[in-house]
Amino acid sequence: MKITKSKYEGIFLVENGKKKIATINLVPGYTPFSEQTVKQDGKEYRIWNPHRSKWAAAIMKNIKKFSLKKGDNVLYLGAASGQSASYISDIVGKEGKVFCIDIAPRVMRDLIFVAEKKENMVPILADATNPKEYEFIGKVDFIFQDVAMPNQVEILKRNAHFLKDGGQILLAVKSRSIDVTAKPSDIFAKVEHQLAKDFDIIDKKRLEPYEMDHIVFLLSKKVK
Repeated sequence: MKITKSKYEGIFLVENGKKKIATINLVPGYTPFSEQTVKQDGKEYRIWNPHRSKWAAAIMKNIKKFSLKKGDNVLYLGAASGQSASYISDIVGKEGKVFCIDIAPRVMRDLIFVAEKKENMVPILADATNPKEYEFIGKVDFIFQDVAMPNQVEILKRNAHFLKDGGQILLAVKSRSIDVTAKPSDIFAKVEHQLAKDFDIIDKKRLEPYEMDHIVFLLSKKVK
């Protein structure tokens, strides 16, 4: 088995017949989602499944290197039960924070259980369309948004003021959440046009075969 650094900080390539990605477990021995682990040189690596994480899928599709690093604070919109957020927790480490926003009480309970172990995760029951509910988080270095609603671009615009100068955004867009009748490619083109008014588009990747009818955009705010 071969474990090497990837181009993304805090993310490693695990090669054992088939290439996988992994993070170093911030809480060794704790696997909240029954994920596969690999131990080497005294470190425990958590395998990150791209079929269960849009962020991981974007990495497997070789999206351009993003700025996320150890010590960063992250605003995670649509954190659900915290699966992907738990890997971001590994990357930013104890010096960073992952502010996990979700509106659904049923997933918040699971998220809280994860955050009790991953102490740099901050679960917040709130509505991403109303950022005033969590203004107390202050500025962040990175925003990830995975909110399956028709007005996904508008939600991002409402939250973009949290981003520090020089920070980046990873936006996951599900076409069927916007319009179930239109072609995904047409929806994605429209979303890109909307984004271009306020953001610089660094890269974009369709997520097939990991996620159908999804795309991710790597963005930065336009300098005004």
